[in-house]
Amino acid sequence: MSLSQAATRQSRKYRLLGHFLWLLPLAVVCVMVSLDPAKRSVTPVFHLASGRWWARGELYADARGYHYLPQFALLFAPFHALPVPAGDILWRSLSVALVLGGIAAFIRRARPSDPDRFFFLACLLALAPCLGAVRNGQANLAFAGLCMLLAAFLAASRWNLAAACLVALVAVKPLGLVLVLLAPWHYRKLLRPLALGLAVFAALPFFFASPAYAVSQYRAAAEHLAGWSGTTESRFADLTALLRMAGLELDRGAAFALRAVAALATLGLWIRASSRSREPWRALTLVLLGTVYLMLFNPMTEKNSYAIVAPAFAVSAAASLGRPMTRRLGWLLVFVLVSVGVLPELLWRLTRNFGLWWDPFTVLVVGASMAYAILRRGEVFAFEETGP
Repeated sequence: MSLSQAATRQSRKYRLLGHFLWLLPLAVVCVMVSLDPAKRSVTPVFHLASGRWWARGELYADARGYHYLPQFALLFAPFHALPVPAGDILWRSLSVALVLGGIAAFIRRARPSDPDRFFFLACLLALAPCLGAVRNGQANLAFAGLCMLLAAFLAASRWNLAAACLVALVAVKPLGLVLVLLAPWHYRKLLRPLALGLAVFAALPFFFASPAYAVSQYRAAAEHLAGWSGTTESRFADLTALLRMAGLELDRGAAFALRAVAALATLGLWIRASSRSREPWRALTLVLLGTVYLMLFNPMTEKNSYAIVAPAFAVSAAASLGRPMTRRLGWLLVFVLVSVGVLPELLWRLTRNFGLWWDPFTVLVVGASMAYAILRRGEVFAFEETGP
């Protein structure tokens, strides 16, 4: 066997192992869903919303249930049309496929000469924080995969596909608006396809229902999401949960002011970083800044929401470990991924609230490290080249 054949075989092994790491727990979850589709699952909420849409019911009749735009009920319709649990299994499988596809697509831009080993390491590091989202069927996993696809398409200057990813992010979770607002500050060529995509997205409900019903659900969505935007419930895991553990309780007005200041700071960091970074790390920096902001300042961040940052953190860690100037960041990200994925489960019997403050604390440390790197040298990643 020649050296090139041996290298090809080794690369194929890494690629298969990376997929196996995720497909094995997915298979276990699929068996569990088959046995009891409603246990530890949020998909019944999605089924209910989709069914209500086609019955012209009120999507937001249950104040604590459906926290998405009306378009998500349409997006979930193909899965709702399938028998239970086939639709639930397909939804989880698609979400995992988006994560694996997003990681692979970005790595092909970042490490074209050695993608498979890099892919394996990123898959390994991202897995633990995502297992809860796989089990519950949450939209966080699809959102995370779309974020990585967005980074890959932006780095490749594929503006139509990048715009489609941004629209899909908003469809999957309204939180996608943060990345929609950030991206065009540097990627100006996104503006036209993104405007067209958002226009089609906004009009979508009117293609599947009467104008009166579509408008009523838009109005209900605005009221519902606005009401929850100021929640101070202690079951969420954003920055206010960390402050609460420190004895500082913010009222609704102070929490809103903090989020607004953080949004401006995030925009400022992105403007500085985008003008100095190189691809594909510029696009990854966008995803990192946007998702870190979402974890810390979305008042409805849950413990399983941290799956959103896991693929971007994992890819960043894998890239940073091999570079002297970024090795500390790499090990910090490894620690965060392992601790967020493992410690809350290990300590669950001792304290159920550990993840509510630990997860935002670790992501806050990562965010502060990124901000320091951007302010000091204008970029998160100090890479001399994009290859190995």
